[in-house]
Amino acid sequence: MPASVFETPTKRKAVPEVSADQMSEIGESIEQSELISDRDVHKTCYVIKPSGNARKKAKRSHPFIRLDQSIPETDGHVVDRWTLYTKSIEKIQTKLESLLNDADESTLHRVWNYVTSTQDYRHEAYTLLPVGLVLAGANISSHTRLFTNMSKYIEQREAQKVATVVVTLRDASSLREALRKIISQLVGQQKADDEDEITARMKTVPQGDQTDRRLSYDLDLLVDWFLKQESVEKIVVIIQDADGSDGNLLPEVIRMLFVYRNRLPFVLLLGIATTLPIFNTKIPKRTMRMIDFESFDVLRTEDSLTRLLDEILLSSSTQLLLGPGLFRSLLKRYNNHTKNLETFTSAIQYAYMTHFFANPLSIILALPKSIALSEDHIIALRTIPSFQSYVADWTSKEECDTEYIRELLADSTSVLAFVGSCQKEFFEFVSRQSDALKLLDVLQEASSTYSSTTVKRTRAELYADAITGALRGSPIVRELVMFITKMSAATVDNLARLIDQKFNKNSVIRKMRDSWNIDSMNGKASHLKLISNISKAMQEFLDANLKSYTDIVFHELFVFDSVSLCENAFAPRYRATIEKALMQPSYYLCHPSEAAELEKPFLSVAHALYRESGTLINIYDYWRAFHQVLVVERDTANESLPATNEDEGAGYSRRLTPPTTFSESQTLALFYKAISELKYLGFLKEMSSKRGGNKNTVVTLQKLVWDGL
Repeated sequence: MPASVFETPTKRKAVPEVSADQMSEIGESIEQSELISDRDVHKTCYVIKPSGNARKKAKRSHPFIRLDQSIPETDGHVVDRWTLYTKSIEKIQTKLESLLNDADESTLHRVWNYVTSTQDYRHEAYTLLPVGLVLAGANISSHTRLFTNMSKYIEQREAQKVATVVVTLRDASSLREALRKIISQLVGQQKADDEDEITARMKTVPQGDQTDRRLSYDLDLLVDWFLKQESVEKIVVIIQDADGSDGNLLPEVIRMLFVYRNRLPFVLLLGIATTLPIFNTKIPKRTMRMIDFESFDVLRTEDSLTRLLDEILLSSSTQLLLGPGLFRSLLKRYNNHTKNLETFTSAIQYAYMTHFFANPLSIILALPKSIALSEDHIIALRTIPSFQSYVADWTSKEECDTEYIRELLADSTSVLAFVGSCQKEFFEFVSRQSDALKLLDVLQEASSTYSSTTVKRTRAELYADAITGALRGSPIVRELVMFITKMSAATVDNLARLIDQKFNKNSVIRKMRDSWNIDSMNGKASHLKLISNISKAMQEFLDANLKSYTDIVFHELFVFDSVSLCENAFAPRYRATIEKALMQPSYYLCHPSEAAELEKPFLSVAHALYRESGTLINIYDYWRAFHQVLVVERDTANESLPATNEDEGAGYSRRLTPPTTFSESQTLALFYKAISELKYLGFLKEMSSKRGGNKNTVVTLQKLVWDGL
């Protein structure tokens, strides 16, 4: 039998010769350490571990490594980069948690009102099971946090009047398991054994009661528990993955809770990742007649994304700014695919990680704190393109301060001081960009007669154009300034009110608004003069603040804009990787120098025949071709073929011929395995067709994937 497809053949290395005395010493050490047994004495190679206490290798407390680049790093530099990264991520996660909680506050409050407004289970009108359908969105990874917060929110508001339980049906294989999970979490009993239902009894029965032989999934146990709870008035069952359950599990759970509705005050909350029409198709009509449902849509509006932009990307503590290309890519992915703030923030965290992990100059962001930079760091700072352009522009002036330039090029202290001043300029740039975007947002909100030819743009959509300076003199800025010149007295009051709400008292815009003296305005002349001054001031403010980040020297240290690197991580191309692994297995299984000696996996053999076939493949012909490839020995021509990275053409299957032969039963087993793997990867689909009037069927495989599409 050939080697396993998961094993990489390696060349046998020559073993150095040893003397008889050395062999005896080795034998004694082996016997003393008792590393091998008697049946292994015939082996020619042993792994001998030292019997003494080996010195343990020191483990790193972080995953960052020293970069083998033109800038030699010490362990202290690596720790500094890791510290900066962790502090930045902690700030992002803290702000994200607060933002998501605020975004879900309205939904949680509506669900809580629904739970408390349901009728008393003892009431005559309580004929249907109250069910709340929570449309939580397609991102399943955020459902756990949402429903956990929902459970805590309801319990905190009701002060132990409501008992909540959160379950997932994907972990329950049957109705018994689902009921057992609900009962055990409410009563506090540990999960019982599925295989031994006779002994699966609740352990919370009163002491001395040895006659209770009810099973752990019996809802009567929950009835007994509820009667002993004087404060509990409602039992809220939250099923996190309602539309992900298999078969009739969810309808059966609903039916059981419906049967006990007059004995237990159930309120059922179902988490739905799809839509209501799709969910309705999965629930039988007889089950729908048992419930009285109300839907709750978890919508996080554009205000949430705007808050994320203000509190994470354009906050006063921002150390790293996302470039325009990268932000456009993330925003496009958010609008077209995810619509999820957690995914958007995870992409930001990945960008931070990439910057601090792969850039040795990222420790500069620790300024103004003292950092120990080597001379190689200083030399690398002088090679940054923006600094070289700054020096070239400075020396091209007629009145050039050559002494200042010499200090920057020769003195390390001068360079660090200049980097610090550039960092302060970057912080001012971020603050001004934030104020300018807020002002544009306010002007768009205040313009009730906004032009119908221009689409209103959110702050996130304006971000990329703002930091590149593309908004200066843009149509949207011109129209907003033109709108100011046409404002009425009521619109001026509305604009002043919005500015008071959006800006703090110390901001430039707020000081500008305080100088308007709206109360002293009387007559048309004074009104025209006021709106003219406002328009002029707004135009000057926007022109002064909507500048490009490339105007800042050393902006490469403060702005991360690697689009290709992040796109490969956020939207990897699985198909290209799988096809390359099947056509060139040596690329992943061994070193290029060993590619000629690598025995190709049988899956690659089946895939090569698959690529040479048509749309429909007769499974018998497929197996005969597969068997023929395996049983034919390599001839002299095949052995002399050089290793190649181009696995295309009709003769590819012959180049994959293994060196050994197989029987038909062995070949058939390997063929079934390869076909099953191709089915799992989505390359094939099985079809059956009858041959004429005979009862015999011919199994045909349909080709689903073509190379290059």
